Amino acid sequence: MTVQKPRRGGNSRAGARRPAKRPAPARRSAPSPNAINARYAQQQKRSRLFRRALVLLAGGFAAGAAIPWAIAYGRQHVSSDMLASLPVIGKLVSQAEDPSTEGLLLPREGGVEGTEASNSTDPLSFAPPVSEDLYEIYPWAKQSYVPSIMYHDVVDYYKQVWFDTTVDDLRRDFEAIRDAGATPISIDQFYAHLREGAELPEKPILLTFDDGYMGQYEFAYPLLKEFNYPATFFVQTGFVGVFTSKDHFTWDQMREMESEGLVTIEPHTINHPPDLRELDDAKLERELIESKRIMEAELGRTTNYLAYPTGYRDERVIEVAKQAGYKMAFTMDKGFAGQSPNLLEVQRFNQYKLGEALVGAQAYPPGEGAVYAVDTTAPVDVETLTIDDVEISTLRGGRFATVHADRRYNVGTLVKRYQATAGINGSFFSIPWINSASNIMVGPVLSSSTKIFVPGRPKDNDSVRGRPMVLIGKDRMSFVPFHPETMNDLFDIQKMMPDVTDLFVAGAWLIKDGEALSEAEIDSFNLSSAAEFRPRVFFGLDLYGIPIYGVSQTHVNSAILAEVLAKMNVQEAILLDSGFSSSLVYGEDILATGHATAEQPSRPVPHAIMIYDVNEIQNQPHLTAMQQLVSSVPEEEQLIVERELNAVLRGDRVFRLGDGGATIYSLQLALESIARDKGEPSPLISGPDGAFGNEVARALIPYVNPEAVNYQPFGPSSPYDTQLPDYSELPSVTEIDARTLQIVMDEMDALPPPVLVDTSLPSTVSQAQLESDR
Repeated sequence: MTVQKPRRGGNSRAGARRPAKRPAPARRSAPSPNAINARYAQQQKRSRLFRRALVLLAGGFAAGAAIPWAIAYGRQHVSSDMLASLPVIGKLVSQAEDPSTEGLLLPREGGVEGTEASNSTDPLSFAPPVSEDLYEIYPWAKQSYVPSIMYHDVVDYYKQVWFDTTVDDLRRDFEAIRDAGATPISIDQFYAHLREGAELPEKPILLTFDDGYMGQYEFAYPLLKEFNYPATFFVQTGFVGVFTSKDHFTWDQMREMESEGLVTIEPHTINHPPDLRELDDAKLERELIESKRIMEAELGRTTNYLAYPTGYRDERVIEVAKQAGYKMAFTMDKGFAGQSPNLLEVQRFNQYKLGEALVGAQAYPPGEGAVYAVDTTAPVDVETLTIDDVEISTLRGGRFATVHADRRYNVGTLVKRYQATAGINGSFFSIPWINSASNIMVGPVLSSSTKIFVPGRPKDNDSVRGRPMVLIGKDRMSFVPFHPETMNDLFDIQKMMPDVTDLFVAGAWLIKDGEALSEAEIDSFNLSSAAEFRPRVFFGLDLYGIPIYGVSQTHVNSAILAEVLAKMNVQEAILLDSGFSSSLVYGEDILATGHATAEQPSRPVPHAIMIYDVNEIQNQPHLTAMQQLVSSVPEEEQLIVERELNAVLRGDRVFRLGDGGATIYSLQLALESIARDKGEPSPLISGPDGAFGNEVARALIPYVNPEAVNYQPFGPSSPYDTQLPDYSELPSVTEIDARTLQIVMDEMDALPPPVLVDTSLPSTVSQAQLESDR
């Protein structure tokens, strides 16, 4: 491995700031294509101890209640050696006991509002009550990702239908589950977790088999015993011991399997109707109620769980399932169980999605989210490395925030506009055409630049189901599989991270819990470009809680990049938009670009990550109003805007109603920024459009008419809504001359710098202490 010197040595961290580089380990063979490497289990077990430093305590979920954050720590479970190996998170855990350091990286100083900060190691003391709604999923269970896998018949050699599984394939699946460190659980454990938040093994999985085929008894059951894996068989009572197109096992064989403790038998109706919704009331009740009664009489116990044939159901079907006394019912909708709508519509993965299910599978102890503490105090460090013949440019350190721009910009333009130290292109946007100006993102997005949550579009959301959603708070970050039904609303997302400031959906995991995903695992995210060789862009955290951002200068596919990152001490990493969008900018320098020429900016993008060196940003000069106006438009329009603004200020021209263009657009953005800083609604109801029309003329009234300053009537007379004053009786603004423009620019000069992050450093610990801890 060769390392080139940073391009800006003054900003490089000194040797004391970073651990000595370990020699690159020997290249490892790729894990099984159907599973995460078994080493995940060990890595996850260790990383979970540290993540307990930040615990999501979902306080009261009663109407209108806020969700408190608190620190729950378990120092007695973490050795001093382990704490030393991850100094930032270790310091957070250890200093929670030290009153002199109260407030260091805490979500809210002093603990939850109205309470004293708690040092309890028992998160259950903050547990929300179990809902009176018998079919509501417990809040903490919604934060875990527990998959249920659906199989049908198991055959010896030849499949009769596509959803058959050969015995050799089933063995490979069971081996993949074992190698991934996953633990099959019983259906009762599964239900207790979803209903009451009961703890599960760290990587749980539920195995289910539908239809009661003889092959399940002859081939699946012996394998379950060999691997000691519990499973649930859903059986239609009308086919027991009957030959249809296939043989079905008998009641005696069911009792035999149940008696040995691994298999649980549950109803799957009587006759497996193709669509329960099409049955009349009498037939529907017979299928759901009578099948349960028959099975309970034969097995001598109560049955509690149902699988809908073909997964079809509606409100009427669900109501009859309730009347029958089922506690939980399964569909054939794809997804993790905790993100299901309710306990009577629990989602499952089919057997061909086992790899995807294993990548995301993760259960967290009650109150604990997948949250990493982030060291945002580290200076920004620039490196170019070559590992396994792959050249990669990286930045480490800094505090970061995202931009969701109004249209597409070069990353360098956004770095200047928001006075950042550096920037990297963000995630995937909806319309890939190079000349498009659309800013629509794939999946939901929230950014520090707008503070506006934009839900993902339904047609996009399903295509990115299961991909990593990145949640960012002030000093923490979380990576969770995206689930549209429970993660396309800000209120639901704030249950996982109450102080979330930024979020977006990325393309795929590259590194999860310190381990590289295999090519097959990356392919499970259904990102069509993942296998292409191109510049690749990533974002994540290293083992020390320091953010890392980078672009491969060498054209590689996603799996190769993942292997390289595993050798760079990266703990978590996700794939950002790549190819022509690849862009890493540091000050005036383009460190990486998607184009062939190093000096050529990459394709403009609507989403980017801004990186701030908080050790230096406090001394950054304030942008003038002229600089802010010019930098608010794309780079190719900036010269025109600057010339036109100067012409207006000199008195050489004015803008009149009906005029348009980039300069009017920049002024519209300025009017919105001024209003936002004053806590007022946007004066442009239709949004910026680059046209000097009636909305702009009305918005300019308070700038040119002193009477408007104290003119505050509200009510139905407002031409827009009751939040805006009605200036209709005051003279309208028909032109933008030097006086009007100067007044607006004076207001802009009074605005705070457009920096997107809190630039303060923790006051409770010295920089020397932080450096010594690393």
